[in-house]
Amino acid sequence: MNKAIGIDIVEFEEIRAHWSTEFTKRILSSEELEIYDTMGTEKRRLEFLAGRFAAKEAYTKAYGSFDTPLNFNQVSILNEASGKPYLKSPYGQEDHVLISLSHSKNYVVAICHLEKNGV
Repeated sequence: MNKAIGIDIVEFEEIRAHWSTEFTKRILSSEELEIYDTMGTEKRRLEFLAGRFAAKEAYTKAYGSFDTPLNFNQVSILNEASGKPYLKSPYGQEDHVLISLSHSKNYVVAICHLEKNGV
């Protein structure tokens, strides 16, 4: 078993500078878009989008490389009933992935812990 960690930090203003419908659809999966569309405030949508971007960047850093190119909109960061985030991905489905997110006033940070099976 091979273990790896990835981390990413995103400034909300950096995401705001690129924020568009097209950008949002490149980052969020269809499941995430459903959640995003129900959010009532721009602030909450920005936090959600930035958090998903950071988590997917951390996931990419933990993996290092994929057999096929990673498309962010094919990966979902969802939440259990308790609020704990988890990752759904068509890449490395046999692997064990843990995700954690934390927000401050201006930033979101994400960490990904990966255990690759069969390596």
